[in-house]
Amino acid sequence: MGEEFLKKKGIVVNYLASDLLQKKKGDRVLSVSEYQRKFEVARGTVQNAWTFLKEIEAIKVKSHGHMGTFIEEIDYSILQEYALSDTILGTMTLPYSRLYEGLATGIYEVFKENNIKLNLAYIRGSKERVRSIANKTYRFAVVSKFAAEQAISNGEPIDVTLNFGKHSYLSEHVLLFRDKDQKKIEKDMKIAIDYSSIDQQMLTKTIIKDEQVKYVEMQGHQIISSLQNGQIDAGIWNFDEIRDKNHQGLYHVQLTESEMEQNMSTSVIITHKEDTSMRAFFQKSVDKEKILSIQKNVCDGKLIPQY
Repeated sequence: MGEEFLKKKGIVVNYLASDLLQKKKGDRVLSVSEYQRKFEVARGTVQNAWTFLKEIEAIKVKSHGHMGTFIEEIDYSILQEYALSDTILGTMTLPYSRLYEGLATGIYEVFKENNIKLNLAYIRGSKERVRSIANKTYRFAVVSKFAAEQAISNGEPIDVTLNFGKHSYLSEHVLLFRDKDQKKIEKDMKIAIDYSSIDQQMLTKTIIKDEQVKYVEMQGHQIISSLQNGQIDAGIWNFDEIRDKNHQGLYHVQLTESEMEQNMSTSVIITHKEDTSMRAFFQKSVDKEKILSIQKNVCDGKLIPQY
């Protein structure tokens, strides 16, 4: 009985800490009775969870009679330890470029600073990463701003929680040709398309327009080798990989930077709409500038990537 009570108290401490992470100094908090109904537990369990969070100085509140109880002091770093007590599972694209390596290194560093365990899984294709958040397999994902906005407009239950700004995801996309003398798309060309990538698929369709071409479905990372072995005539891909890995003999044409391209170059963190504690962690406890600084140092060769 005692063990079951402690277990239940731990769960309610987690719920309560997650709820309080959304609050700020001066905010009204729910009454014990309101939390009891919200969490569907006994009144004593809520009271014990409150007592615990006060004792560890995560929160200090003051009652104002019939007006309610208000926050006097709040310590987000303590609250998040109890709101995010398990290892957090996140996901991003495979770190095949220095920008991605730097981003992964920076994200691990800020989790470490906040004493929260992180396990990053590397999943190809933004569609799959969005799906992993929508079905709550992972707590957060790194995708481009463009992919996030497309998913939201399609009704996916996700929110953009953190925006790292332009060129934090990639420097630019380029149109690659097999033939060095080729400068534009022509009829009957074999063109690479990656249906698992919201960005690559949309950009390819936008650039090709109404040209009568033959689409060859493949994952983005196969485009370079497919051009080199003559399997395709052209394809759009991330210039960072070509530059970072010094791929020789690829002939590229720069694309005009549109708003779509800018959004594709921007890294964002997405979380599930209902995951308020994860969203609060990124918005209140994550130093975005530190992540960007680490990313730059990795890109400049001043820091060895660790992820």
